[in-house]
Amino acid sequence: MNAIAERSARMWWIFLSVCSAGIVVYQLMPSGVAGDLVYVGVGLASAVAIVAGVRLNRPSARSAWYLMAVGVFLSAVADGIFSWIVRVQGEDAFPTLADAFYLAAYPFFAAGLLLLIRARRPLKDLAGFLDSAILTAGLGLVVWVLLAAPTMENHHDSWLAAGVSTAYPVADIVLLGMLIGLITIPGSRSVSLILLVLAIVLLIVVDLAAALLDLLSAPSTSIDALWLASYALWGAAALHTSMRTLSEPAIQADVQFPGTRLAALAVATFVAPVMLILEHLLGLPIDGWPIGIATLVMFALLIARMKIAIDQIAAANRQRIEAQEALAYQAAHDALTDLPNRALAVELITAALSGVTGAADRVALLFLDLDGFKRVNDTLGHDAGDELLRVMAGRLRENVRAGDVACRLGGDEFVILLAPLTDEADAVAVANRLVPVLSAPVTVAGQHDVSVGASIGVAVSRGQGTSPDALLKEADSAVYGAKRSGRGRVKVFDAEMRRELHARTELERDLSRAIERNQLIVHYQPIVHLASGGVQGFEALVRWPRDGRLLPPSAFVPIAEESELVCDLDAWVLRQATRQLAHWNERSGSRWLSMAVNVSGRHIVRPRVVAEVREAVAAAGVDPAQLVLEITETALVDDSIAVKHLDELRHDGIAIGIDDFGTGYSSIARLEDLPIDILKIDRRFTHTTGSSPRLLRMIVETGHALGLRLIVEGVETEDQLALLRSIGCESAQGYLLGRPLDPDAIAAPQQRGAPRLVRAGMRQEFSGS
Repeated sequence: MNAIAERSARMWWIFLSVCSAGIVVYQLMPSGVAGDLVYVGVGLASAVAIVAGVRLNRPSARSAWYLMAVGVFLSAVADGIFSWIVRVQGEDAFPTLADAFYLAAYPFFAAGLLLLIRARRPLKDLAGFLDSAILTAGLGLVVWVLLAAPTMENHHDSWLAAGVSTAYPVADIVLLGMLIGLITIPGSRSVSLILLVLAIVLLIVVDLAAALLDLLSAPSTSIDALWLASYALWGAAALHTSMRTLSEPAIQADVQFPGTRLAALAVATFVAPVMLILEHLLGLPIDGWPIGIATLVMFALLIARMKIAIDQIAAANRQRIEAQEALAYQAAHDALTDLPNRALAVELITAALSGVTGAADRVALLFLDLDGFKRVNDTLGHDAGDELLRVMAGRLRENVRAGDVACRLGGDEFVILLAPLTDEADAVAVANRLVPVLSAPVTVAGQHDVSVGASIGVAVSRGQGTSPDALLKEADSAVYGAKRSGRGRVKVFDAEMRRELHARTELERDLSRAIERNQLIVHYQPIVHLASGGVQGFEALVRWPRDGRLLPPSAFVPIAEESELVCDLDAWVLRQATRQLAHWNERSGSRWLSMAVNVSGRHIVRPRVVAEVREAVAAAGVDPAQLVLEITETALVDDSIAVKHLDELRHDGIAIGIDDFGTGYSSIARLEDLPIDILKIDRRFTHTTGSSPRLLRMIVETGHALGLRLIVEGVETEDQLALLRSIGCESAQGYLLGRPLDPDAIAAPQQRGAPRLVRAGMRQEFSGS
C-alpha cells in the first residue's frame, strides 16, 4: 500500500478521535457562545469530512453522500442560528428559523439514504422492501402514539408550534424507515455501514428523546453530546475506505427468513393490538384512527409479503424438481450423444421383456459396433471421434422404427431395442437398412470426409425365460460373429452361436475359478543378449491346464480381456513372476536378471494397476528395476490414462516395454513421446527376404536413436540370428534361443557377460542424456 492509501486508511479514525476530543471539550466547557462554537464546528467538520470521503474513496453512488453532507451542513447551520437566537438575542421562542433548517435537513438525509438503498438493494428484492415497510409501520405507530400525537396535543394552542413539533417525530419515522431498509439489505457488514447506521440511530434516538423531554418539560441539554456523536460517526463513515462497497449491489436475498428478521416482523405485527390494550388498561384515550390505519397498512403489507413468500417457495420447489429431473436425465443418458446409456438400456430391456406374455411375443436387440472408428480416433483425434459418434447417434434416431429405442453402451457400441416384435425377419430388415445408412461418409472437423461401417448382431428373446443380461450377451456374440465374417455384416444369434457362447461363458467361469485356486502355471522364455549369448531375463507366459491339455494364452486371454477378469489374471501372473524372480535372485546372490510380464490394455487404464504392481514387487522383495511391464502399442495410442499410470510406475524404477511393435497403429515418430524403455519388435520383421530386413534395420536404428533397448521376438533360425547381429540388435528371444519352460526345468541363471537389460533411468543413460 502506498503512502497516500495508508494516509487515506487512517483518516477516518483520526477524524473520529479529533471529534471525540471536541465532544469532551464541549461537555467540560460552561454553557455559552464558546461551547456553541465547538458544537457548530463539529457539525461543519462532519459535512466537510463527508465531502472529503467522497473525493478520496470515489464511490459509485456519490450523490447519496453529497445529499447527506447537505443534510449535516443544514443541521450545523441550524445549530448556529439557534445559538445566535438564544445566546445573542436572548430569546426563548418556538418555533424559530433554526427549526426550519433542522427540518430541511431531513429530506436530504432521507433522499441520500434512499439513493444508497437503491444502489445496494438487489433489483428483485421486493420481499426485503416489504419487510422494511412492515417494521417501519410498526415502529412508526409506536412513535406516533407515544410521541407525535402527545406532542401535537401539547402545542394545541398554536397550530404552527403543533405542526413543527409533530414534524420532528414524523421525520424520524421516515428516517427510521430508511434505516430499516438499509440494514435489511443482505450482504456483508462493513465498517462504513456500521458507522453510518450508528450515526442514524443516534440521530433518531436523540430526536425522540428530545421530544419526550419536551413533553415532560425537562431540559434537553444533557443529550446534546449525542447529537455531536452522530455528526462524528457520519463523517467517519464517509472517510472509511469501505464506504465504496456501500454503493455496490448486494447479493440477492435467500428464500429463507433469517431468525432475527422473522422475530422483528412478528413483533411489528402485534404493535397495533398491543397499543390498543395498553391504552385501554391505562385509561388513556384510544387513538382509533392512527391504530386503525396502521393496522390496515400492515395487514396489506403482510398479505403481499405472504404472497411473495409462497411464490418464492413454489419457485424453489420448481427449481428443485427441475434439478432432480435434470440429474435423473443426466444419470440415464449419454452426455455425448444424448442417447439412453447402458444403465437405462438395461432398464428398458428389462421392462420390454417383462411385457412378454406368450410364445408369440418377441423382443429383439440389435448390437452395433462401428467398423474403423478407432482409426478415426487415432488419425484425427478424439474431437473428430466424438463428432462422428454424435452423427451416428443422429442417424440411428432417424432410421429406427417408431417406438424403438437406440442406446449407447459406451465407446463405439450401440444397441437398438425393438419391441414389440412379431417376426425375427423384421429385426433383420431394420439391421440391414441401418448398415448402408451408417456407412455413408461423414464430414468431421469441418474438412475431413470419413467412412465407417457398422457390424450388427441380432438377438431375439425366447419367450418369457430370457433375461436382459442373456439377451445382451447374445447380441454381443452375434456382432462379434459379424465382424469375424468380414465386417459391415448383419449376424443373427443362432443355435451354433448359443453353443459357442455357452462354451465361452463356461470357460470364463472356469478361468475365474482357476485364478482363485492357483490352478494356472507360468512358463518362462529366456531373453538372450546376442553379443555374449548370456541370458538377460525372462518373459512370463501363463498356461492353463484344462481337460488334460495345457492351453496357451491365445485360447483364454482374449476371452478374459472382454471383462475385468483379465485384470485378475494379470495380477495373478505378476505375483507368480515376481516370486519366481525373487527365488532366482536368492539362488544367484544378485539382482541382475529381468522379468517381463504382459499387462493388458484394459488393465493398464484401471486405477488398480499401479497398486497391484507395487504390491507384487514389495511382497516378493525384488528390485523394481528388474521388472519390465510389456504393453501392446494399441493400448498406449492416445490413451492419457494409460500413459499416466505407466509414468507413475516408471517413477518407481519399473521399465516399460512395447510388445509386438509393428502390429498396431502407432507411428515410429510417436515413440519419443511414450513412457517406454524397451521396444520388442514383432516376429513378422525377422524374415530374411523381401523388405523385412530393411524395415527391421530402420526400426532398430530409430529405437537406438531414441535411447531404447531392442528385443526381437520369434527368432527360430540361424539366418534370422545372423541378420539381427548384422544390424546391431542387442537382444532377442525365440525357439532357437530357448522355449518357454516350467521354472523347475530352468537351471539357476548365471550372469555370463550379458549386460543388465533394465535399470532405473536406463533410457536416459542409453540415449546419452
